[in-house]
Amino acid sequence: MTPTHDDLMTAGRFTASTLLTAKALRIYAERGLLTPRRVDPDNGYRYYGVEQVQTGWLIGLLRSADLSLDQIAEIVAAADADPERAVDLLDRAVAAGDRRHEARHAVLERARLHLRQETVMTTVQSRFEPDRAVVSVMRRVAPHDLDRVIQEEASALRKVAAEGGVAIAGDPFGIFHAPVTDDSDGPLEIVLPIDGLVDSAGDVRSYRLGGGSVATRLAEGAESDFPGILALYDEVHAWITDAGRTPTGPPREVWHTSPQSPEGLRLTITWPYAEATA
Repeated sequence: MTPTHDDLMTAGRFTASTLLTAKALRIYAERGLLTPRRVDPDNGYRYYGVEQVQTGWLIGLLRSADLSLDQIAEIVAAADADPERAVDLLDRAVAAGDRRHEARHAVLERARLHLRQETVMTTVQSRFEPDRAVVSVMRRVAPHDLDRVIQEEASALRKVAAEGGVAIAGDPFGIFHAPVTDDSDGPLEIVLPIDGLVDSAGDVRSYRLGGGSVATRLAEGAESDFPGILALYDEVHAWITDAGRTPTGPPREVWHTSPQSPEGLRLTITWPYAEATA
């Protein structure tokens, strides 16, 4: 049944009732979060249902807590059909927000060390890696999409290895040819060690990756979350340069588990370096 004017509120009245701005309402309408009940075909005026005020307040509260529009959309979609699922989604968002807060705190603590020019004890270690055959693919990716892209591309590389008749010789890893941050999307080279070269096809490449000395730092649990992991990269880089060594290539991450595994993400940062010359 088409709502009557008595059931509807103008956009201006709706913004006053929800404290949402006209700009926010346009964005939420475009994303399907809060769609007007009626749009006048002649003048484009938007009208909202009285029952949508509660949804508007819910969206406003979630947005003020810095939840993403994707997170909010999922919670709002579940709110009517399955309130318990909506609460579960909210609890997950709160837990993720707490992890991000811890991660930011770790980054800022590392920045404080730079400001004070202090050094601290480190768990960075060193090892020698031999040359090895790999198959890889290059991708540009944003931080929020990193886990999905890594999982999909690593799976695709395993299929390439199987079709090429070679065995997998280690955990997949990424070579960060440029940072993957909110301001940069890489590129990131996703790599799978194998026991022999395979034919390259399309954007998949197979080659021998040179070996040498690498500094390593294990990361697991909350410390592997972005952006906190950047503090660990800084720790590894400081271990290299404070002793007069020289980084000789882009840093890497070896992924021992996936974020979806029961134990969570576990990875090792590795950074190639050369010893100081006399």
